[in-house]
Order: sequence, then C-alpha cells, then structure tokens
Amino acid sequence: MEQLVKPSSQPKILLIGSDTSLTYLIGRYAERGGYRIIVLTTRPSAEKVRASKPLAVLFPSVESLEAAQPLISDLANWDIPVMVCSSVTDELRARELGADHCLLHPLTYDGFLAALAAARAPRDS
Repeated sequence: MEQLVKPSSQPKILLIGSDTSLTYLIGRYAERGGYRIIVLTTRPSAEKVRASKPLAVLFPSVESLEAAQPLISDLANWDIPVMVCSSVTDELRARELGADHCLLHPLTYDGFLAALAAARAPRDS
C-alpha cells in the first residue's frame, strides 16, 4: 500500500557550512522551535536557494559569510534574510558583509528564536 508523504509545513533554514558542533546545536534549537534545518556543506547557487524558499540562510561564521560574497550579492535581490553566527566584536563586520541578523555567541535558544523572529518580520522598504 502506497503512502502519501506530505511536504513539511515547517519553515526551513538553510545552514551553509560544515561545522558539526554548530550544526548539531542549531538543529536542536530548530527542532525545539518548530523549524527545519537543511544543511548544505557546499555553497549552493542563488537559484537553488531561492527555489528552496527558506525562511533564512544561516552561515556558521563571519569567515564563511565573507567567502560567500557572490551568493550574498545575489540574495540581496530577493527577500531572503541572511544570518550569521558571530561574536559581538564581529557584528559590524558581519553587517558590512551583508548579514541581516546575527546570532551572537554564546548561542542560546532564546537568541536563536529572537534572530528568527527578526528574520520573519517584514523588512522596511
């Protein structure tokens, strides 16, 4: 007997990077908060990101955000928030590199939810 699998209605977050510990932590926070994490260890094309309709794209570090500048430039044309895990001292640099929101270290569940709430809020025109 065939079973129909419904697509997940959970908002998804694309995590682009290969930090195993961070992926685990963010995955736990996402599960607890009702989000789905899709981990991509290689940088996707902007078209692939757009087609997946994520709530946000998350980078594990300012360095990984910096390495993804062509993708960030392309995402600026679409309404897909870019998030990055950073320290308070790197927050300005992260914003200069195109991050809309920062998950500040130490990463907490409340901080994760606050960043996602900000990502979900309508952007100012």
